[in-house]
Amino acid sequence: MTPLSPRGVGAHRGGAAGAPENTCAAFREAARLGAHMIEFDLRRSADGEIAVLHDPTVDRTTGGRGALASLRWDEVRALDAGSHHGDAFAGERIPSFTEALAAIPRDVWINVQIKEGEPIAADVVRRLADDDRLTQAFVAGDDATLAAAREACPEVLVCPLSRQRTRADYVEHALRLRAEFIQFHWLRGAPEPELVARCKDRGLRVNFFCGPRDDAAALWQAGIDFPLVDDVAAALAAAGRLGIAPLSR
Repeated sequence: MTPLSPRGVGAHRGGAAGAPENTCAAFREAARLGAHMIEFDLRRSADGEIAVLHDPTVDRTTGGRGALASLRWDEVRALDAGSHHGDAFAGERIPSFTEALAAIPRDVWINVQIKEGEPIAADVVRRLADDDRLTQAFVAGDDATLAAAREACPEVLVCPLSRQRTRADYVEHALRLRAEFIQFHWLRGAPEPELVARCKDRGLRVNFFCGPRDDAAALWQAGIDFPLVDDVAAALAAAGRLGIAPLSR
């Protein structure tokens, strides 16, 4: 089994600063730079293909229009998902889940976020199992998604995203679910030290979805394991100053 990093840089949507978000180009670039975790989002097309896309529509990140759920996979594959990021990425496509997995090395944590309301959890975890990724990947989503994932594969690692009234409630909720990860959000600021300590004491790995002004170095020093960032290169430079080495390729 390939050892995985206990902490490091998480590439949000593959690292949206350096390449088109949620594309194989982004995943390959994050891996090349040495990111320790790659996060991406999953939704379903009209004909059931599991696609890597954050928004419910293709409008923002491609030259097309419409809800992914209303488009067939052949229609989705015809869209250019790279030109909005620059001419060098023209022709980059929205990848399938299978293609995303193939682009990610086996020593990188895979943070698989299933978007709310998408009934694909069982298919996702079966694909992770078939590709021997269950110890490398975890499923992030709402409680219904995590329940469906565990019903299909009880050993799957999970990260609850159902927000609670307070952050303390969120930590207790994650512990009740026997989750392996928890993911705080920048909109509520950095988590209180005592909450981070409780997570660590109970074996929860701690992610933090960074905002535009968050200092990754300060987050590691506060006990966060994986800041999720758009600018992977900058975060890796900050990590290096703290003795967190990038993964070598």
